[in-house]
Amino acid sequence: MFADVDGGFTKTHIPIKNIFDTFPVSRSQAKRLCNRFDRFQEIELDFEGVEEIGQGFAHEIFVVFQNAHENIKLIPVNTSEEVQRMIHHVLH
Repeated sequence: MFADVDGGFTKTHIPIKNIFDTFPVSRSQAKRLCNRFDRFQEIELDFEGVEEIGQGFAHEIFVVFQNAHENIKLIPVNTSEEVQRMIHHVLH
């Protein structure tokens, strides 16, 4: 499911809930999370069980990282209304 025809991994699934003890808020948390994202073409960020995220966290991933890596597709899934609202806020 995550490998391309040549056998390399191009996609990954990141369960955010399993990484952070509380809801993620800071840019430094986002930077650590994104540390090896550049090895993939598509990243599914699973927010199941995460009720909210901080503005700095969202901005660092969905604006700063994404602008620096336009060829990488970030796909947020299972977002709560609050998480979706914050992602929308930083994108607009």
